[in-house]
Amino acid sequence: MLQKTRIVNELHQKFRYYGRNALHWKRKCILILPEIEKERVWEQKGFGSIHEYASRLAGISRSCVDDALRIIHAVEDKPELMQVIEKFGVNAVRPVATIATSETAQFWAEKAATMSKNTLETYVREVRTQDQSWQNTYPTGEDRHLVNQPLFEAEQLRPSTRLAKLIPMELDLEIAAELEKLKSDGDWSTLMKELLNARKQLLELQKPKPVNTTSRHIPAKIQKYIIQRSKGRCEFPRCNKKYNILHHTQRFALEASHDPDLIVALCAAHERLAHMSLIDHEEQAPECWEIREHTDTTSEKFVVDQIVMKYRKKT
Repeated sequence: MLQKTRIVNELHQKFRYYGRNALHWKRKCILILPEIEKERVWEQKGFGSIHEYASRLAGISRSCVDDALRIIHAVEDKPELMQVIEKFGVNAVRPVATIATSETAQFWAEKAATMSKNTLETYVREVRTQDQSWQNTYPTGEDRHLVNQPLFEAEQLRPSTRLAKLIPMELDLEIAAELEKLKSDGDWSTLMKELLNARKQLLELQKPKPVNTTSRHIPAKIQKYIIQRSKGRCEFPRCNKKYNILHHTQRFALEASHDPDLIVALCAAHERLAHMSLIDHEEQAPECWEIREHTDTTSEKFVVDQIVMKYRKKT
């Protein structure tokens, strides 16, 4: 049994080593694809296309070639992002390739080098959404490219107009009739707000008390309450992904307390942003949260967050 375990471990280590080296050399091939394309090397070597050339010589698929060329062409005048590609690959800068400018390249390169692709995509989305509403003023300079200009200008022309969303619902006839009665001469938004407030009040009555303890395990009653409150979804504003982690907005390592008002359900990406100290007003209700551009190194939570991120890199 021990002999078999040793053989399995040796084979696994070899495969990982070869795999890492294969990835390294594949990235090298991808980096020179723009030059291969420019000089039409494949044509001179008897290949029908750059896709055939890359596939037969390096095992790079057609879609990978197209993606690499598109992304590298978008950032080739931004050395900071090119350095990230050299170290981590093309996918590392994919979320920022179309929004980075020469002025913001260093900013986005730092984010791309420290965030996973999924977390970076989430961060970009939050920054763009947030920039549309900051102080009702149109950003200038390096932030201007982050704004959906037509949408922003339309809202400026209609300052008193509230944004609305059409939500299709399939209801039992009995429930639909009851809702019609409740709405009466009012509007659906007012009724829905009343129902949501009633739900919040009911949840508030059911909320368990905080538990001070040395155990990091969140008590079952508090877990159940938070999952019921969030409906099992991420509580970050506008996010509707399933939650992955119950996150202490006041770090447990500092408070040694499980307070249901200071624990939120978050998806993996938003939880990562929290531990990068990139969420402002984190101790307040999620609807008050804002994304920071830079890590808050002055917060007492920063030290804890650094330990958490370091531990995750190891594991």
